[in-house]
Amino acid sequence: MKQYKYSLDKSSKKFICPKCNKRTFVLYIETETKNYLGEDFGRCDRESNCSYHNTPTGEDKNTFEIVNVPKPLPNFHSLELIEKSFLSNHKNNFIDFLKTIFTAVEVKKAVNDYLIGTSKRWSGATVFWQIDNFEKVHGGKILQYNPQTCKRAKDQNGKSLIDWVHSILKRSKTINEFNLQQCLFGLHLISERNIKTVALVESEKTAVIMQLFKPEFVWLATGSKHGFKYEMLLPIKQYKIIAFPDKSEYKDWLKKATELNGFGFNVAVSDWLENKDFEAGTDFADVFINEIKEAKKVEVTHSETEQAIQ
Repeated sequence: MKQYKYSLDKSSKKFICPKCNKRTFVLYIETETKNYLGEDFGRCDRESNCSYHNTPTGEDKNTFEIVNVPKPLPNFHSLELIEKSFLSNHKNNFIDFLKTIFTAVEVKKAVNDYLIGTSKRWSGATVFWQIDNFEKVHGGKILQYNPQTCKRAKDQNGKSLIDWVHSILKRSKTINEFNLQQCLFGLHLISERNIKTVALVESEKTAVIMQLFKPEFVWLATGSKHGFKYEMLLPIKQYKIIAFPDKSEYKDWLKKATELNGFGFNVAVSDWLENKDFEAGTDFADVFINEIKEAKKVEVTHSETEQAIQ
C-alpha cells in the first residue's frame, strides 16, 4: 500500500476556512510527524457551498512542491452601508451599555472612531465594521448583546446571536456572491493617528471599551482567537504590538507571536489574565466592567486592570 507523505487530518479538529470563514476547514498533516503544514493547506468540508481546497503535493522530501489554489478576490461593501447603519443608532444595546459606564461625550467619540453601527437583524443589534487602512470595508459583523451585562445574547439553543452583513444581503438576493477577506477591527484608525504601539485583543467589544479606558493606545481586535495570524497582522507590522489574549489563550498566542517575530514583527504577549484566577474566556473588558460594578462609580483610579497594561 502506497504511503503518502501528506494527508488530510483524520481527527475531528476543524479550523476556519480561508474562503468561507466557517469552522469547516480540515488541515493537511505530514504523515510521519503528524504536524500541520500550515493554516492555508487543507480542504473545506462545505464542498457544495465553498469547495476551497489548497493542496500540498510531492512525495520526495527533496522535491517538495506546493500547489497553490488561488484565493478568490475579496469583495468590499460600500461606505453608504456604514452611513445607513448609523441612522439606526438611537437603539443599540452595546452603545446603551457603554453609556452606563462612560460619559455621553466619550461614548459618542468611540462610536464615531470605530464607526459602530446598528442592524435590524435583531432589535438593538450592533454592527462592527471591518475597515482597513485604505478605507475599504471588508465586512460587517453583527452581534447582539444583553444591554444590562454586555454579554453576548444567545438563542434558545445556547448559540450566540451572530451574523454578517454580506450573509443578510445574499439571503435577500441583494447580492449573489461575496468573498469575505477579514481585516482587523479598527484597522482604519492606524492611518488617522500618529501611533507607535498597537494594543491587540480578540473581541471588538473589548477593543472599544479598552480604547475608552486606556486611550493612549490604539486598540484593535482580531475578531476571533484564530484571527491572530500573519495575514491579519501584516498591515501593522511596523508598529510595536502588545497582544492581550483572553484567559486560557495565552500559550497559543505566545506561540504564534514567537513565529511572527521570526518574520520581523515586534509582538509582546501579556500574561496578566493567564496568571489571575478568572474563568476561561475572560477578557480585559470583563475585568474592567466588574471593577466598575464593584466600585459603583464610573472612574476607577489605579485599578488592577490599569496597572496591568501600563
